[in-house]
Amino acid sequence: MLKRLLFISFLFLLSCRSELVTPTQTVTPMEELLRNIKNELNDPYLSQAHIGLYVEDLSTGTIVFRQNARRLFTPASNQKLYTTAVVLTTLGADYRFKTDLLIRGSLRDSVLTGDLIVYGRGDPAISGRFYDDDAYAVFKGWADSLRRRGIKAIRGDVIADDSYFDDKRLGDGWNWDDEPYYYSAQIGALSFNDNCVDITVQPSVAAGDSVRYRAYPATKYVRLQNHARTWPEDSLARLRLGRKRARNIITLAGGLPAGGTAYKESITVEEPALWFLENLKQAWRQKGISVGGRYRYQRHAVLNSDSLLFVHHSPPLSELIRVVNKKSHNFYAEQIFKALGAEIRKKGTAAEAAGVVRDWLTARGVALDEAVIADGSGLSRMNQIAPIATATLLKSLYFHPDFKAFYNSLPVAGVDGTLKGRMKNSPAEKVARAKTGYVRHMRTLSGYTRDRDGHDYVFSIMVNHYAVPTAYVNHFQDKLVILLSNFSRKQRSE
Repeated sequence: MLKRLLFISFLFLLSCRSELVTPTQTVTPMEELLRNIKNELNDPYLSQAHIGLYVEDLSTGTIVFRQNARRLFTPASNQKLYTTAVVLTTLGADYRFKTDLLIRGSLRDSVLTGDLIVYGRGDPAISGRFYDDDAYAVFKGWADSLRRRGIKAIRGDVIADDSYFDDKRLGDGWNWDDEPYYYSAQIGALSFNDNCVDITVQPSVAAGDSVRYRAYPATKYVRLQNHARTWPEDSLARLRLGRKRARNIITLAGGLPAGGTAYKESITVEEPALWFLENLKQAWRQKGISVGGRYRYQRHAVLNSDSLLFVHHSPPLSELIRVVNKKSHNFYAEQIFKALGAEIRKKGTAAEAAGVVRDWLTARGVALDEAVIADGSGLSRMNQIAPIATATLLKSLYFHPDFKAFYNSLPVAGVDGTLKGRMKNSPAEKVARAKTGYVRHMRTLSGYTRDRDGHDYVFSIMVNHYAVPTAYVNHFQDKLVILLSNFSRKQRSE
C-alpha cells in the first residue's frame, strides 16, 4: 500500500515538473503591442468614459486596432481636420481670400466724387498676425494704394459690404456663456483683428488701487468698465474679464496681486463689419485720407456698374491652415468653413459648407451616419464624428498631392502648437503630428506617427464623458501614441 502511494506521489510530482519545464509560447511584438493597447483601454479610471480608437498601418494598409470605431463622438477641435482637409483639397494650397475695393463715381484732381465700397470675402488675416503685430498694416497699405492711384479724398461714403457670407455671427450649438471670449469670436465676411480687442492688465503699485489696463486696438467702438483692484502680494486674487451680452462693454472684475505679472486676454466684439469700419476709419485718418461722407455698413451694396479699384489678397491657404491646426484657432476655422460654402455652392452659410464637407466625405467612402457636421471649428457639441471617419480623412490626405501642406499644419509632439508640452522625451517627440480637441469632458487626438521600423500610422483617439482631470486623459492618449511610435516588428532579445 505504501509503495502504491509513493508511486502515485511520484507521478504527480513528475506531472508538475513537466508543466514547469514546458517552454512558454513566444509572444510576437505585434501581440505585445495589442496587449499593451488593451491594457491602456482597460484603465479603471476611464471605465465610465466613452472611448473610440482606430489605428491603421498606412505602409501596409493593415488595421492594427479598433474599438467603437463606428460610434459617434463629439470631436471638439478635431473638427478642424475636416475643415482644413476639405478646403485644401478643394480650393488648393495657393488659394487666397480676396477683398475688393470698388468705386462708384468719378475721379478728378485726386478726389473721388462718389462712394468707395469695401467688399469682403471672409479674409481672416486682416490683423497683425502676418504683419509684424501691426493690426493696421493692411488698412495703411490700402491708403497707400489709394494715393498711388491718385485718390487723396473721397467726397462720398465708405461702405462696408459683407454679404458674401450670411449675417449669422455664431455657430449652431455654441454656448452663450462663451460669447465674450476669443475662441467664440463672431463670424463675418469683413473682419478685423480676429474680431477681438486685446486687453493687457497690470497691477498698480499700491494695494487697493484700480488695476491699469490697455486696449489694442484702442477705439471708441468698445467701452471698458474697470472694477478690478490691486490686491496684496500674497493674495490669491483672480482677474475676470467679460463682455455684456450683445453690447460692446467690457468689464474688469476681481483683481491682481501687487508685484504680479501682466495679464492678457482677447475679448470679442459685436458686429464684425462695424468693428472693421471703425478701425479702417481710424487708420485712414492717420494716413491723411479725407472722407467727406460717412463710414457706413450696407449689405448687398455692390452694383454691376461699380468699378474695381484693386484687390487685396490674404496669405495663401497653406499658411492660414497652420494657424487653424497648430493654434486650434476657431475664428480662422469658421471663416474658412463659410468660404467653402460661398466658393463651391455660392452661399456663404454653415449649412452649405457642411454640405460641401459631406459630399467630400461621401466620395471617399465615409457613410453619412459616421459624420454629422455643424460647424468648422468644433466649438459646437452638435458635431458627431466616428473615429473611422477621421481616420479615413487622414488616410485620404496621406495620398493626396497637397499632403505636405496639410501635414505641416499639424502640431508636432513636444515641439509646437497644442502639442508643445506633450510627449516630450519620448519616442513620439518630433515624430507624431496630430490635432488635439477639447470641449469640457470631451478630449480627442487624431493624426499620424511613425514606428521604429519606418512604418507610418494614422490614428484617431476619441474620449467623451470622462470624469477624471483632462490632464489624465492627455496622458492616456499620449501613452497610446508612444506605444505606436516605439513599436518594432523585430523580436527583442531578453
